[in-house]
Amino acid sequence: MKPTISLLMCNYNNEPFIRRAIESVLNQTYQNFELVITDDCSTDNSVEIIREYAEKDERISFYKQEKNGGYGQALYDTILRAKADYAGIIDPDDALEPDALEIMIGRLNEKPKLAGLYSQLWVCDENLNPQKIQETTRKIPKATTYLEYGRLAMTHFFVFDRLKFIDKGNIDRSFRNALDQDWYYKVEEIGEVDFVEKPLYYYRVSPSGLSQGIKKKYITAKDHHEIRKKAVKRRNVSGFKKYRILTDSRVDLMYKKFNWLASEKSPMCIFPLIECLIKKPRSTVQALIGKLKK
Repeated sequence: MKPTISLLMCNYNNEPFIRRAIESVLNQTYQNFELVITDDCSTDNSVEIIREYAEKDERISFYKQEKNGGYGQALYDTILRAKADYAGIIDPDDALEPDALEIMIGRLNEKPKLAGLYSQLWVCDENLNPQKIQETTRKIPKATTYLEYGRLAMTHFFVFDRLKFIDKGNIDRSFRNALDQDWYYKVEEIGEVDFVEKPLYYYRVSPSGLSQGIKKKYITAKDHHEIRKKAVKRRNVSGFKKYRILTDSRVDLMYKKFNWLASEKSPMCIFPLIECLIKKPRSTVQALIGKLKK
């Protein structure tokens, strides 16, 4: 029987975490799924753990990349390898609530024309113990878009129409960070996106995470800024609306701040720094301290 939904997981050296991620999928109350795992040439024992599960459960499909091409390439390939019409992405260091698929599929059955659906999430410590509900995750107000609204309102757990997404261009493999934002914008361009208020996803925050650290935050902010520029171009947004979208969001402020810190201290660079100090004083001061320590 064809699976209703494909769960997509891209792994690179997640030996301490991946077992819990896989089991959170296998223990779902809704069972008509497939789990497609792509390993990007890991050097730890996570591959052995994946194979252990794949050999026991035919719903798990495991692929090993011939060379390390980065998360964008691995995710691009995984989306193409899936079989279901709908797909959802789970990171190998995170986990799902047991009823996550049941709730998401139920909503999709109620609203079959949806292009995407995302849920509230738990922000967890490095041991995946819930600490709080993600404050920024919320339903996008009517008559606006995520691209305009921003505020990191869309996040995990995100389920989307896989075939329409492929037609839209799939993942942009030129980026290594903020790729979730790329598919949020593209799915929104396909059709309506809805929100489930119940937290269905456990998001692990750890010092070694992709978005942690000054340098990684800069790279992520830079990529997200470029992803937003491409989304604006695809949607033919121009004039003041374009300016507002590309200058007024938190990510664009972060990009301005870090771009200033990475550049020569020319007089013109003082203006974005002042703007960031006014709107984000704490994080700007932290970044300045980090710059001075180098």
